[in-house]
Amino acid sequence: MFWKFLQFIRFPVSPLVRFTGYYQFCAGKDVVASAAVTSRMRQHNVYSVLDYTHEHALNEQDFDYNLAVVLQTISEAQRSKSYPFVVVKPTALGAFRLFEKKSNGGAFSSEEQHGWDKTRKRFEQLAKETEKAGIVLMIDAEESWIQPGIDALVLPLLPTFNQKRVVVAITFQLYLKNQIENYKKLIIDATSNNYFLGVKWVRGAYMEKERDRAERLGIPNPVCDTKDQTDLQYRQAVELALKHIDTQLCIVATHNESDILWVMDICATFKISINNSNLWFSQLYGMRDYITFDLAAKGANVFKYVPFGPLSKSIPYLIRRALENSAVKSQTAREKVMIKAELKQRRASV
Repeated sequence: MFWKFLQFIRFPVSPLVRFTGYYQFCAGKDVVASAAVTSRMRQHNVYSVLDYTHEHALNEQDFDYNLAVVLQTISEAQRSKSYPFVVVKPTALGAFRLFEKKSNGGAFSSEEQHGWDKTRKRFEQLAKETEKAGIVLMIDAEESWIQPGIDALVLPLLPTFNQKRVVVAITFQLYLKNQIENYKKLIIDATSNNYFLGVKWVRGAYMEKERDRAERLGIPNPVCDTKDQTDLQYRQAVELALKHIDTQLCIVATHNESDILWVMDICATFKISINNSNLWFSQLYGMRDYITFDLAAKGANVFKYVPFGPLSKSIPYLIRRALENSAVKSQTAREKVMIKAELKQRRASV
């Protein structure tokens, strides 16, 4: 609200940019400006995924503009080896209310159906251009109550575009209950319909919002009851993905050091090379850089999510990143103790 007030009164905000965390979490205002950051990381064998920060698009003009920006990232990825993936947030291409209505089984009006059809065409256009470029389109997950609507548009793309390789990859948020069962069903579908599966594994980004909504509406909480349940589901899902590594793209997106050590142990057990072309690790730009560069130094495939966009479009993203970064910092001391104990145990067993 404060930011909108400053915009309303036309307050000169440029001098305030350095106080927003913009330069910590964003690479630049556009694709071209971001190249300075991504090229430096590429010199250290760290790849990048350009992520346009305009969230909460509200109208067809915004959706079309966002589509054009993502298409630009595809063109840049086709030109530069720094970008093996592109990414899109579904609500950047279509209306939240339509995804929500579709998720609830509601009937569209003729105007809503027209908007829905345009949203579908945007996803299909991105998939077609990504296929031509020889890269992978990652589609982010969103709030649980609109995810079924998103799945209605995204999941049909998999058997269409993933026949010869992974063109479209989806995202599972493992803080939500029963995700492992949904993943197993998807494996069965991919096997039955002979297409490749690509999945990015995250714990999730909307936990407090999910809980607050469930409490407000008096409905069952979709979030796992404890962190341990989330952690267990995360590792079960990743382990299952690694068992199918010959036919699946597995993207381990985490800032959790113990998870990464665990993945390396599982790879050793399954005799999977850490630089297997179907195994990737991912962290956010501006967070846990030492994890990213250490993985790259060990030969793993790793990329940074690199947000870009003008400050005026990036504020919601920056707020979420600042909150998440604070949470990560609060976990650092505990994780260091865990890692030291793990390393001590390994040395003792040698």
